[in-house]
Amino acid sequence: MVLRSTRRPFVIGQSLVTAVLLAGCSSPFKPHDGDRATLGPAVTSALEREIAQLPSQALPMKPDSEPSDVERTLAARRDELQKIGPQWTTGGAGLNLGPTLDGQSRPEVQLDLKAVIQRAVRNNLAVQAARIDESITDAQLARAEAIFDATLFADTSFVRATQPQVGTNLGNGTVLNSVRDSRDWAFSTGLQKPLVTGGRFDVGTSMTRSKRSPNDLYSPDPAWATAVNLGYTQPLLRGFGTDVNMAQIYIARNTDRTAFEQMRAQLLQTVDNAETAYWRLAFARQTLVSAEWLVQVGTESRDVLARRREFDATLAQYANAVATVEQRKASVLTAQRSVNIANNTLKALINDPDLPVGGEVSIVPIDIPFEAMLQQDLRQAIIVAAEKSPQVAQSLLAIDTASIGVTVADNGRLPQLDLEGRLAWFGLDGNFGDAYSDVTSGDFVEYIVGARFSQAIGNRAAEATYREARLARSKSVIGYRAAIQQAVLEVKNASQEVVTNHALIRQNRSFRLAQAENLRALLVSEKTLAALTPEFLQLKFQLQDTLARAEIQLVGSLVDYNVAISSLHRAMGVGLDINQIEIEVVDPRTSKNVASR
Repeated sequence: MVLRSTRRPFVIGQSLVTAVLLAGCSSPFKPHDGDRATLGPAVTSALEREIAQLPSQALPMKPDSEPSDVERTLAARRDELQKIGPQWTTGGAGLNLGPTLDGQSRPEVQLDLKAVIQRAVRNNLAVQAARIDESITDAQLARAEAIFDATLFADTSFVRATQPQVGTNLGNGTVLNSVRDSRDWAFSTGLQKPLVTGGRFDVGTSMTRSKRSPNDLYSPDPAWATAVNLGYTQPLLRGFGTDVNMAQIYIARNTDRTAFEQMRAQLLQTVDNAETAYWRLAFARQTLVSAEWLVQVGTESRDVLARRREFDATLAQYANAVATVEQRKASVLTAQRSVNIANNTLKALINDPDLPVGGEVSIVPIDIPFEAMLQQDLRQAIIVAAEKSPQVAQSLLAIDTASIGVTVADNGRLPQLDLEGRLAWFGLDGNFGDAYSDVTSGDFVEYIVGARFSQAIGNRAAEATYREARLARSKSVIGYRAAIQQAVLEVKNASQEVVTNHALIRQNRSFRLAQAENLRALLVSEKTLAALTPEFLQLKFQLQDTLARAEIQLVGSLVDYNVAISSLHRAMGVGLDINQIEIEVVDPRTSKNVASR
C-alpha cells in the first residue's frame, strides 16, 4: 500500500535536536546563551529516566505451554465439547440481521482485515484532510523560500508642464516674460536581490528625455540623461547572518515536517481504528450467533415441554420455558442492532464509495483473530516509540522551532547598525546612444557610503522578547518530556493489555470447556430422567446461558487481544510498517518520486 505525499524528504530524530541544541545558530557577535549547555542533557535524559529501571536484556514473554487442570481433565472429550454450544463461524455469512431501513434486501461483502485497512488508508476523510493540511504547509514553505528571489522592477512616466517664469527686467520699463514649456519622458529598470546575510543588492539603469521651450535657452535640447546605479545595504549587528534571515524558512520547514508527522499520526490512528472496528464487528456478529443459538436450544426445550404437558410437565414449567425463549428472542434483536451499528461504524471509517454508510450492504469479516503470544521486549518497544512516535517527533520539531526563536530574539537585542553603499555613473547628450557613451566613459561618477545606527534606550522590548523566547523553548522541552512520558504510558498500557488478554484467552477457553462439560453432563442426565423437575429445567436454561456467555467471553478476549496488539503498534509508531503502508514522497517542483518512508 502506497500513500503519496507532496513534500520533500527529511529525517528527524533525537540526534537532530541534540545537535541543534548543543551547536545552535547564534549571532557571530554574541556568545551562546548560558542555558544552552544544559538544554541538550535535559532532552536526552527524558527517555533515559523512563527506561532506567528496565533491564537492558529483557527476556521475551513466553506463553505457558502447560495445559490447565480443566484442559488436562477434559482432554479426551475436547473435540466433542468444542462442538457443544455456539460455534465460531468464519465470517458468519448469512446471519439474520433483521429488517433493513429501506425495506430492501441486505447484500453482503466479505472483507479481510488487510482490505479494510487499505480502504481506510485510501478513503478515510480524516486522512484526506491531513494530507491536504500537509500540502498546504508545503506551499507555505515554498512561499517562505521565495523571500530571497530576485525582483525585476520597471517604471515609466511622462510629464507635460507649462509654467510661467519670473520675468527679466531689460530696463526702460521693459520686462521680458517667458513661459517654461517642457516634455519629459522617464524610464528606469533594474533588479533587486535580498541576500541571506540580511543585506540587499540592487542594480538598475534610468533614462530621461527632456524637451524644453524656448529651446534656445537650453543645450542640448532635447536632452537625454542616463544613469547606471549599483547599491548595497547590509546590517552589521541586528539582522545580520543566515541564521536570522533564514529563520522563517527554517520555521516553515519545521511546520511542514510537523504537518507530515500529524498526517502520519492520523494514518496510524486510522489503521488502529480500522482494525479495532473490524474486530468489534466480528465480536458483534459472534454475539448474535450465540444469541440465536440460545433461541434455538431454548425453543427445543420449550417444544419438548409442550409435548410432555400431558404427562409430567406442569403449566408453570411450560410458561417458564416460553418466557425464557421470548427473553432470548429480545436478546437477538439487541445483538442484531449491535451488529448493524458496528457495521455502519466500520463503513464510515473506511469511507469506501462502494460501501456508503447510507447503504444496506453488510460487511462480513472473514479473518480469524491472531492468537499466538506476541514476543515483545518492553524496553525495546519504548525505545522504538521514542524514535518513531509522531507525537515525539512533533515535540522535537517544536524544540527546534523554539530554539530558532531564541536565536532571532537574541540577535534582536543588538543595536541597529546598517552599512549602505551606492555607486552611480551618469551621462548627458542630445541623443540616446551618446548619453550612454558618457556613462561608459566613467567621467561622471557619484559615490555614496553611509551608516545608520539606532538603539532603544533600555532595550526593554528586545530583552522581554528574548526572555519570552527562552521561556517558550523551556516549555517546548517540557512538551518533549511529556510526549516521551505519554509514549511510554501508551506502550506500557498496551503491553499490559496484550499480556492480560492473552492470559484471558486461555482462561476463557478453559471456562468454556468446563461449561460445555456441565451442559453435556446435564443432557446425558436428561435422557435417563423419568420426570422433569422445575429445578432441572431451571438448571438447563442456566447452563445454556452460561455456555453462551463463556463463548462470548472467549471471543471477546480474542478480539481484545488483537485490538491491544493494534494499539501497541500505534503507540510504537510502527502500525504503517506492520501493514506495509509506505508514504511515497514527491517533490512538487518536479513531480518526481524522491523517497519513500
